[in-house]
Amino acid sequence: MRLDFNVLWVDDQPERVASQITAITKRMHEEGFQFNPNLCESIEEVNKTIAADVFTDEVDLILVDWDLGNGVVGQDAIAEIRATVPYKDVVFYSAQTAPADLLKSAFDRGLEGVYCASREQLVEEVMGVFESLVKKVLDLDHTRGIVMGATSDIDYIVNECLTTVLGKLDQAGKENMLKEALAHVQRRMKDLTKIAKKLEEATTLAEFFEAHMIFTANDRLRMLSGQLKAAIFAAHSEYTPAIVAYQKEVVPDRNRLGHMVLVPKGKPQVVTDSKGQQVTVDETRELRKLILNLRVDFRNLLGALQALDSPASSSTAVPSGAK
Repeated sequence: MRLDFNVLWVDDQPERVASQITAITKRMHEEGFQFNPNLCESIEEVNKTIAADVFTDEVDLILVDWDLGNGVVGQDAIAEIRATVPYKDVVFYSAQTAPADLLKSAFDRGLEGVYCASREQLVEEVMGVFESLVKKVLDLDHTRGIVMGATSDIDYIVNECLTTVLGKLDQAGKENMLKEALAHVQRRMKDLTKIAKKLEEATTLAEFFEAHMIFTANDRLRMLSGQLKAAIFAAHSEYTPAIVAYQKEVVPDRNRLGHMVLVPKGKPQVVTDSKGQQVTVDETRELRKLILNLRVDFRNLLGALQALDSPASSSTAVPSGAK
């Protein structure tokens, strides 16, 4: 399961379901997931979409309108999809035909795994299916995997931002930036020496488990926010609060989740570390919502950096240690 909930949506008049799309997007965001509808207006578009290799891996749910125009009915589209993807759930809806009649149409075509609703009931039906799918993976053993995967994506974006920044600098700027990266590692090596000395007095293994990493996510985030202070990147300094928020509000909880274990009491609703600290399902929901919002900022920052023209020879990176 991902933070993205991807839907193949077949409707020849997608503007008529704009309000439903808005409502579903809002409600899924409240649960910490991003609703991504892929709208197709005809069976021809559907066939092009489901021919893609990634389709079966990336689509979580299928929505199909009954009246697709020109005499084409939704059960025909569902049958086309079922021929390629037999196991995805489908919500079959109509503004004209009663759900019971839709269900009969699906049954007569031998279609299984089909939920039927009026267009007015569509939001509730979709959210019901969504909740039934998501609840299967929202115990904390799975949800922390979702968080770890999503933050790994952001870590990758941060790396891409730093690589892009380096490519926009002149030779002097590149040298300064690489020196800064080296300085982070050298400081970490000094810290490790201090940590090793401190561990000589350790009385538990937990103290050893916490002594890891050299060039950390925090190092890279600090480096990225520092580079945004350079004149060449001044226009992108608006993203600095997002970097700081991710560093202070997401990374610590991500690290916490990564090193926790399940409480062995029935279905896991909490995880705990060796010190007894716990994270609940509600807390991870809020964490997912925060990650969703920050992910947009990081993606926008990367796009803005990639679109930036290469600088003049006078542009340089912010020197190591600059405030």
